[in-house]
Amino acid sequence: MKKILIILLMISAIFSSGCWSSKEIDTLAITVAVGIDKSKDGYLLTMQFLNPRAIASDNPNISPFTNYSEEGKDLNEIMRRLSTKTGRKIYNSHLRIVVINEDIAKEGIKDLLDFFARHHEFRTDFYFVVARGTTAREVLCILPPLELVSGIKLHDSLDISEKEWAPTKSVRIIELVNDIIADGINPVLTGVEISDEEISTNMMPTKTLESLGASELANRAQYVGLGAFKEDKLVGWLNEDESKGYNYIIGNVKRTVGYVNYGEKVKVTSQVMKAKSVKKAFFIDGGPAVEVAISLEADIEAIEGDFDILKEENKKIIEELIAEKIKLMCENIVKKAQKEFKTDIFGFGEVIRREYPKFWREIKDDWNSEFVELPVSIAVETKIKQLGQITESLFVKGQD
Repeated sequence: MKKILIILLMISAIFSSGCWSSKEIDTLAITVAVGIDKSKDGYLLTMQFLNPRAIASDNPNISPFTNYSEEGKDLNEIMRRLSTKTGRKIYNSHLRIVVINEDIAKEGIKDLLDFFARHHEFRTDFYFVVARGTTAREVLCILPPLELVSGIKLHDSLDISEKEWAPTKSVRIIELVNDIIADGINPVLTGVEISDEEISTNMMPTKTLESLGASELANRAQYVGLGAFKEDKLVGWLNEDESKGYNYIIGNVKRTVGYVNYGEKVKVTSQVMKAKSVKKAFFIDGGPAVEVAISLEADIEAIEGDFDILKEENKKIIEELIAEKIKLMCENIVKKAQKEFKTDIFGFGEVIRREYPKFWREIKDDWNSEFVELPVSIAVETKIKQLGQITESLFVKGQD
C-alpha cells in the first residue's frame, strides 16, 4: 500500500506542476517605463509597453514600443482604465524606470511611492528620475538613437553613467523611501531633460524611423545632475560639479574623469579608479561637527603641454591639484545644501545618530535647523597609481 501511495503522489505531482498564474506573452502588455505628470484631473499617467511582435519581426513598420496615456485622480484606477486601450492585461513586473514630473516632485511624492510599493506586481529594482524642464510623457516619447526602447535606454544610461561618470545616482524605491522617513538624511534623484541636439538619422533604427516618424529626431533625453529633496519634496538642483561633489562625499564615485591645469600651458587629465569616503562626527564648542575624509586613486589619461610626470615632485603637484579641485567641489555643495536648500542630503545626521545616539535624540526633531549651522571639514587625499601606456610625453625632448 505504501508503494502504491507513493506512486500515486508522484503521478499527481507531475500532472499538477506548473505556474497557476502563468500568462501567454502575446496576451500581456509588458510595462518597461512609467511617466507621471500633472493634469487638471490630478495625474496624467504614461505607460510604455514592449511590443514583442516588433522585436521578433523584421518588419520596419512596427514600433518596438508603444506609449499610452490616461488622466485621472487615482493611479491605480488610471492604470486599469489603460487596459481598455491596450487590449491586453498590463504586466508590471519588468518595469525599469519611473519618470516623475518636476512640478509633482516639488509638491511631494509620498503618495506615488505608496502606489508603487503597495502594488503586488511592481518589484523593487526599478529607478526613479525627475523630468526637469519638460514632462515625463515627452521624455518617454524621445526616440533613442542606439536602443530600440526609450525606457530601457533611460535605465541603462543611468546605470552606466553612475559607474563611469559621477554626477548621477541610481535610486531604487527602498532607498528612496528610507531616505524620506529617516531623520538624519534626505534623498536626491537624478534629473533628465530633453536637449535640442540634432541626431543623425543614420543612428536611428530603421524600425523606429519608419514607424514613429523623423519629427522626433531633433531631441535627445539626457541626465543633468541631481535634484535635492527635503523629505519628499524637491527643493533645488545641483549642477554637474556639485553633483560630483555630492557623490564624493557620500562615497558613491566608482570611476570618473577630470582635469587640472598647471600654469597656463599644462593640462593633465586623470581617471579616478577608486574613491572612498569616511564621515566622522565630533564635538566642537559644545556642538556637533562632521569631518569628511576622501581618499582616491587616479590614473593619468592625458597630458597637454610640456610636463614631465615622471618626476616625483611633478607627480606630487598634480596629486595636490586634483585634491584641491575635488575639495572645492565638495565644499561648494555643502554650502549650497546648508544655505540655499537647507536640507541634509549627505546623511550627516545619520553619522551623528550612530556615534552620539543620546545627543541625537535631543536634536533630531529640529535637525534641518541644526544642519544649516553644522561645521563640516573636508580633507581629500589623492594618489596617482598609473601613468598610462607611455611614461614620458611623446613630445618632450630628452636632455643630451
